[in-house]
Amino acid sequence: MNKLVGRSNAFLWRKNEMNPVLANIIKARQTSDLIQVTKEDAMKLYDDSLVDSDLLYNDLVMVDKIEGDWAKVIVPSQHSFLDKRGYPGWMLLEDLADTDKTTEHDEKLAVVVPKTQITYENGATREVSFGTLFSKIAEEENSYKVETPHGQATISRAHVALQNEPRANIGVDVVQMALQFLDLPYVWAGISSAGFDCSGFAFTLYRTCGKYIGRDATEQSFAGEKIAYADAEPGDLLFFAYEEGKGEVHHVGVYIGNDEMVHSQTPGSKVILTKITGSKYEPELCVTSRHR
Repeated sequence: MNKLVGRSNAFLWRKNEMNPVLANIIKARQTSDLIQVTKEDAMKLYDDSLVDSDLLYNDLVMVDKIEGDWAKVIVPSQHSFLDKRGYPGWMLLEDLADTDKTTEHDEKLAVVVPKTQITYENGATREVSFGTLFSKIAEEENSYKVETPHGQATISRAHVALQNEPRANIGVDVVQMALQFLDLPYVWAGISSAGFDCSGFAFTLYRTCGKYIGRDATEQSFAGEKIAYADAEPGDLLFFAYEEGKGEVHHVGVYIGNDEMVHSQTPGSKVILTKITGSKYEPELCVTSRHR
């Protein structure tokens, strides 16, 4: 059984049980669509290992089983070593909507601004995140009509682009999009403009351009063309590992040129620019990869 995410953003929880952070999210949804957790709750997500990933409105999930108010799901668009079908985890049933879709292979429009608004046929609106994908139904002068879990809606043409449109240089596009998020607070497991973790940042940037690179930094480090750091170009991904680059991969950033990367740094930090040479990251650099 497949379902679609019916929230603007929704975490993939490690356990099917209520917790204080989830309770705060449910309360916040009474007044907001795109939920940005507090700094304190962002730290709890990390310290208590509450979540493994995040999903955006209209994302497809496969439901493995239902237990009470919860669904054990697989996220096919988020490639993972944990399950060959996609990223596994738990979601509240109320965060999911019914669908007869079996795949996501139709042409998609991707939101390319930090956040925008869709308007349903009844006049209601919803705020959605950068990277949210929609199937295009029709084109109008200033908007597209799109399919959503809650019926047809319109979205500004200026705020979306075809996910798989031909690009002169994907890397440059990725950097330009990434720089929109400077100073955005880090959120463990996040993939939305309400807060990214390091690999969620890379994942959503490349998914928006039609490239699926894996969800976690370890998986991402195996994908793409491997190149020398000296040959790095804007948009290439830089991976860092413990034990001076010989241990487990723990971080990823997006190279922007001139020995700098943009990255969602660490819990308690934010999206920042860092010069590699002379930084703590220099001895940990282990892989540079390119996706074109």
